[in-house]
Amino acid sequence: MGNNLQEKFDKALKIFVDKHKKNPNVLAVLVSGSYIHSTPDKNSDLDVYVLLEKAKMRERGNTWINGVEIEYFINPVNQVRYYFKTETGNKAPCTAHMFANSKILYQKDKTVNQLVKEAKVILKKKMPAMKKMDLEFARYSIDDTQKDLEDVYLKKDIFAFSLIANNLLQECLELFFKIHRISKEKSKRLQEHLKSIDKNFEKLYTSALIEKDIDKQYKNINTLVNYTEKLIGGKRPKEWILRSECTAK
Repeated sequence: MGNNLQEKFDKALKIFVDKHKKNPNVLAVLVSGSYIHSTPDKNSDLDVYVLLEKAKMRERGNTWINGVEIEYFINPVNQVRYYFKTETGNKAPCTAHMFANSKILYQKDKTVNQLVKEAKVILKKKMPAMKKMDLEFARYSIDDTQKDLEDVYLKKDIFAFSLIANNLLQECLELFFKIHRISKEKSKRLQEHLKSIDKNFEKLYTSALIEKDIDKQYKNINTLVNYTEKLIGGKRPKEWILRSECTAK
């Protein structure tokens, strides 16, 4: 972070913290995001969490201090633990990420330290493994979308090709993270995240995503799909049956 930007952010944070720590109900103030993990971009803001001892209302908003945008979250301890409990499965553990990867700017007692420990434990847990029925449906879905892509490619329908290609790329990406049972990073950090997990997938995905020539992109997407299908046990058979209980009671 450049010295000027660092100083600007630090001053904005100090003003924000000084304002909130006057409230006796405030137990801690934390900052997370690019401020402490990477180099902020032009439009980077400050992600700040204000921890309350007790409250009936929660609050989330944006404010500006000396030209610096601050996105803030104000929640009591019991609400934070509720988020820890409910942000599971296919739902990204956003609150746990904020606490586990944060810098404490102010604390009244050790409550926030305990929450940080709990958050780190949560992030060590993998997402639930895909169920057999989910895997079968994933095979069907990716195969069906791939066939749609072939149809519009043969017709040279560029508009439809672009839309379906994007859908298929997204399907492969979402499936990749479900298979590996981890949550996805933000788009601007996604490429490095993919490299850290599977360099081959990252290379194939990047080639399919950024290729401008439609013939080459079509070939690259099919290569990516084939690779993704291998991760879920191979391509679906031509004939298949999927049985499950009726949901209506």
